[in-house]
Amino acid sequence: MRRSVPDFGVHPRPILILPSTGAEAIVTEPAATNESEVLVRTSGEERIPERLYEQLLDSTSNLVLIETPFPTELIAHLRLMAQRRGHSIYAWNQETGLASLREHGITVAGSKRLSEALRFALQTGHFGVYIFPAERSEFTPQVLALMRQIARAKEGGDKRVVVMGVALDVPSPLDRLAHVIKHRHGPSERLRLRDGRWIRG
Repeated sequence: MRRSVPDFGVHPRPILILPSTGAEAIVTEPAATNESEVLVRTSGEERIPERLYEQLLDSTSNLVLIETPFPTELIAHLRLMAQRRGHSIYAWNQETGLASLREHGITVAGSKRLSEALRFALQTGHFGVYIFPAERSEFTPQVLALMRQIARAKEGGDKRVVVMGVALDVPSPLDRLAHVIKHRHGPSERLRLRDGRWIRG
């Protein structure tokens, strides 16, 4: 039987989300367009950037935008973090609303609409990470207004709302209010000197 009960408890730190192993360490580089942007890189078989979850928790904004080529793998990684650490992490979709990644079958009642789920995240004073897909069609004026409130909120618990997708197309000023993580996979495009020659990687 599905239980529609928010899974709140005493946790070391609240988080709101919108999903490592590898042969090479990632490179974290500042992005050029926004002081709150960072570029993280993976290569080879690695799919999840090292310490990505910690970067979410350390963000100075409650709103985090993640552009990644592997959203499914990232959701799976966050599910693992929820189960291992006991953190309250939820993922949203239109069919179930906010669903716990820590406990199967636990959903938040009245959260099937994106605006309702965001309002819940904004108003709760409890720890939580809430993950939402970066679907431009869902960015109604009401949704954008709630996201701006979340990004600017200073009280109401330590939380993170994460908007994640393969390609981010977020209207201003959300892109300036949020902490942006851009994940790239493959060799770096930067030139470096090796054996007297400039190469990419």
